[in-house]
Amino acid sequence: MRAFTRRRTINIIMTLLVALLLIGGSWIVSHTLVETHFLTGWVLLVTIVFLAAYNLRKAFPFLPLGTSALWLQSHIYAGLLSFVLFLIHVDYSLPNGFLELLLASVYLLVFGSGLVGLYMSRTFPKRLIELGDEVIFEQIPVIRKKIQTEVEHSILECAQEIHGSELPMFYRNELYPFIMRKPDRWSHLVYGHSRYWRHLQKKLSDAKRLSDAKRLFDEEELKALANVEIQLHRKHQLDTQETLQSALKFWLFIHIPATYSLLTFTALHVVLVQAWSGGAL
Repeated sequence: MRAFTRRRTINIIMTLLVALLLIGGSWIVSHTLVETHFLTGWVLLVTIVFLAAYNLRKAFPFLPLGTSALWLQSHIYAGLLSFVLFLIHVDYSLPNGFLELLLASVYLLVFGSGLVGLYMSRTFPKRLIELGDEVIFEQIPVIRKKIQTEVEHSILECAQEIHGSELPMFYRNELYPFIMRKPDRWSHLVYGHSRYWRHLQKKLSDAKRLSDAKRLFDEEELKALANVEIQLHRKHQLDTQETLQSALKFWLFIHIPATYSLLTFTALHVVLVQAWSGGAL
């Protein structure tokens, strides 16, 4: 852990130093006859191509091109430096022209989604581990249906043994809506739990308290309710798993297509600039 922290600290310091060198170097070059936009444009282009190459590296892991961990670290810090290059290239202002503005917007989408992906890759795996056994995403609907079946079986079994049991009514009014409810994705992402789950826990707690005072449920019903509560907790964890895994999958459908769009618009930008300004990028 200490080695990881030390390595990360060194990488951050080196990235900051390179960023300062880029800013200082661009300021010096801007006071010479060298065209700053031309130089920073090509450096930014090379950086973007290198960042996009990481996805190709993942597609061909058998090639002797370095470890995936090294590529990932290079991808992260090169991505951060690309933002510095971008600011220098646009002269710290909004670009003019439709294509330039579109290109800048796509770059910011790629950079912003990259930051989101960095946060998720650093936090979501730990949260998924804390939820217990790993669940395959495609199997989640099957597991959710199994939980519903087990809950309903416990309720029906108790109702058959106890005449006039209040559990079926409690299940219909309080438990069934939670079982059939889709995950509250925002709550699971931000807070790690659903507001509806907290509401249901309060209902379960109130039912137990009333049973102690007014005998709403007898001892056998409370045992059945305890087993049901375990299944409901599994359902809540399953909702969290689905939300986190969905976010990771959805992020890929934004970041990767946006990256290739950026490469396409950048290539068009280079061609147009070379054609109309005789070599100035």
